[in-house]
Amino acid sequence: MAEKGAYLTGTAFIRPSIFEIIAQESFGSTTEPAFKKLLSFIVSFNPGRYKDILKWADECYLLFDIILQRYYLKKYSASFSEAFYGLKRIATENSKLKRELSKKQKGLSLVLIVLFPYLRSKFSQLSQRYKLEELDGYIPQTKWEKLYRAFIVKGYSITFMIYEFMVLYNYILYISGKSPFTSPLLRLLSISLTYAEPKLVMSVSDLLRKIKNNSFGISDGIDIFQRVVTTSLEFGAFFLQFLSWWNQEHYLTNLMSLPIPPPPVIPETAKKYKGICPICCKTLRVHTVLPVSGYAFCYQCILSVIRKSGKCPVTNYPAKEDDLIRLYLD
Repeated sequence: MAEKGAYLTGTAFIRPSIFEIIAQESFGSTTEPAFKKLLSFIVSFNPGRYKDILKWADECYLLFDIILQRYYLKKYSASFSEAFYGLKRIATENSKLKRELSKKQKGLSLVLIVLFPYLRSKFSQLSQRYKLEELDGYIPQTKWEKLYRAFIVKGYSITFMIYEFMVLYNYILYISGKSPFTSPLLRLLSISLTYAEPKLVMSVSDLLRKIKNNSFGISDGIDIFQRVVTTSLEFGAFFLQFLSWWNQEHYLTNLMSLPIPPPPVIPETAKKYKGICPICCKTLRVHTVLPVSGYAFCYQCILSVIRKSGKCPVTNYPAKEDDLIRLYLD
């Protein structure tokens, strides 16, 4: 612990290992799918009334992430994942400790932590959508629309390819000791990561002593409530990350150990749609399957139907846009 507290001298700071940096970044990526899964589960209790909420799942998570990250930055000077690994953010200059984060740096950190992944996800979705529409034969109506679509598709690929190269370059500089910054975003803010000081946690004996002496106040109750909530979030995220690792490690093994099931009986209704789209009754373009029913459609056909009715046009099973799966066939 003495070594990890060396940054308190004000002249230098102990840098976390690259493994801790990568681990906390991986840990932070578990919160979004967990939140959306929980949101989908809640909506399933009354899909007729709340199904439109799923269309705004990204925005709902953005709001949740703002609240979560703001709390951790204010209390621990770290993001949710950084605090879990015992890290904190400090302002640096020439690899030396300069000061604690200023109010401006905390605000800019919050913006970059929550807004950058959100915009990246949105551009990725938009780029993928335009690619599928182009494969489906969609022709832009105007020259400006064509330029706009090309800018989104190619601009996204080029921009984030350059960003990933910069991330790798920062990792190399960080490992070699030539830079205190672990990412381009932290470099932009002149912020680095170091080990946080140990957190002072009220023991059970201290809690009982306060209750016995009638000194247990509202602030103590709020502090305990906050610690229970944050600890639950951290444990939940860690558990989800463990499940993801477990499924990756044993997915192929478990599948190979299972007996091969007999092929399903194809109903007569499905036979008449063999090789054609059940909606437009033409040869399939951009093969897209709807898992809830098993039927394949043209992407543009099924997308418009799902957005309008929210169900499979053949079986009337409830479905949403996220259920669509693209099939890549020769």
